[in-house]
Order: sequence, then C-alpha cells, then structure tokens
Amino acid sequence: MDPAAVWRDKNHRWRIEVIRAPDLRFAIYATSGTTESAPLWLFGMPALARWLMVQSIELDDLEEA
Repeated sequence: MDPAAVWRDKNHRWRIEVIRAPDLRFAIYATSGTTESAPLWLFGMPALARWLMVQSIELDDLEEA
C-alpha cells in the first residue's frame, strides 16, 4: 500500500495518499464525521507543495496514517 499522511483542522480531517502509477500523484480527501469527499487529484510534487502552501500546512503538521 502506498503511504498516506493525515492533517486535521477545526472542521475536517484531511488524508493525503501517494499513488505511484505510472507517475507520482496525490489524492487528497477531506472527512467530516462519517462523510468523505471525492479525491482532489494533484499531479507531481510541485502541485502538492502549492496546495500545502495555500492551505498553510507545514510538513511538521502531517502525521503518518
């Protein structure tokens, strides 16, 4: 299984999954209670870095899932 990380804010729990087929992709899910969003797909590290920056998430904020 590919690695995943979790980040929480006051309203949601975010899960970031790494998918390596055939290129590097990231699927980001927001959960609230028992409901989970459709994935937000990011392609490549630059896209993930921009998303983390926009969300004001630092790498130290991520927990291994």
